[in-house]
Amino acid sequence: MEQDRAREAEFFDQFEAEHGEYDVLDEAAYARIIARLRRSVQPRAGMTGIDLGCGTGAFTKRLQPLLLMTGVDISPRSIERARQQGGPEYHVGDITDVPLPTGSYDCAVMSGVLHHFPAAGVRVRSLREALRLLKPGGRFFSYDPNRHSPSMFLYRHPRSPLVSAAGKTDNEVLLTRAQLTAELVAAGFEQVEVVGLSGISYRFVEGRVARALLPIYNGIYERVMQLPFLEKRFGTFLIATARKPGP
Repeated sequence: MEQDRAREAEFFDQFEAEHGEYDVLDEAAYARIIARLRRSVQPRAGMTGIDLGCGTGAFTKRLQPLLLMTGVDISPRSIERARQQGGPEYHVGDITDVPLPTGSYDCAVMSGVLHHFPAAGVRVRSLREALRLLKPGGRFFSYDPNRHSPSMFLYRHPRSPLVSAAGKTDNEVLLTRAQLTAELVAAGFEQVEVVGLSGISYRFVEGRVARALLPIYNGIYERVMQLPFLEKRFGTFLIATARKPGP
């Protein structure tokens, strides 16, 4: 497990060195994700949030107008870049063992993080840490690639004839609604809900073929997948929301 975490830090340190900020979604995608977060969290003035696995702070800084944000990530270079942009508070750290006080935050976020843990036990451990950091009644929110999404299967699943290793760490896996639901419950959360979300358009992808197909993907595929009967099961991302027990 230590080796896995070292590989993750190395990958994102290298990405930062080559590309700068890790910010691959476009603004329309962020708007759809944040709209779901607003619905679940119902942010109010003075509420605090922590982005666990924040990378260079792409999502963290977009939440700063809604919540007083703190970011934590295992990649020192990513945190250094995030700090240069100002705004939220940032820490280098392992999100399965965060050196911050229990019960400090109204909202805990994992933005595209859980699928970087191939072992269910490690995912549950990170979720228990999110639970610890939340105040009683605090809200959890995450998004990750959906195992049942046709585009994610073609691009990332090992059995796909079009799978690409470009821009992918060795640890990444695709997750299902059933997995995330069970793991959030095992971590101690209540009011767990996991649903698909489409309209996830990208500004940047690795791989020559993927970049060539990106205009079709963004302009046609993701629009079709927003049809409600498709989105719930086959949406590109899985949005997970939950609550820490308490008042």
